[in-house]
Amino acid sequence: MHAPLWKKISLFIVFTVFFCIISLQTRNFLIPAHNNYECFLFKIDYIKNYGAAFSLFHTHTSFLIIVSIIILITAFYYIFSNMTRYKPQDLLFSSLLCAGIICNLSERLVDGFVTDYIRLKFIMFPIFNISDIFICLGAFVLICNILFNNEQKNN
Repeated sequence: MHAPLWKKISLFIVFTVFFCIISLQTRNFLIPAHNNYECFLFKIDYIKNYGAAFSLFHTHTSFLIIVSIIILITAFYYIFSNMTRYKPQDLLFSSLLCAGIICNLSERLVDGFVTDYIRLKFIMFPIFNISDIFICLGAFVLICNILFNNEQKNN
């Protein structure tokens, strides 16, 4: 039996707020105290990213803010219009996506840039942050859900 809609919405909100707190507090903890800290797999390396992925559109902060807002509204619309058939894990990954977007958007609005700080040591890869991880995981699972749920409906 599926949980009532209000429970799913509440769970989504709690997860989203929780992941926002994790992302922002991780940044606030790591940057001042652990910049240039090296671990086996990664290095904490503070960078101000004025652009999007790979510093694309680094001179178009307003454009990135508008795109982030549009993507966030679209994600909310999709999530809430499909909430009745969501399972708890769907809520979890949708919350990751929204929290990542919210955190990067809030940094861009408040600071004018996004703070990136995780550099992988074993591969040449751009520096990223926890919110970027949340966005990638959430988007991947959401896309898989869309693809596989549509496939099941057609059968």
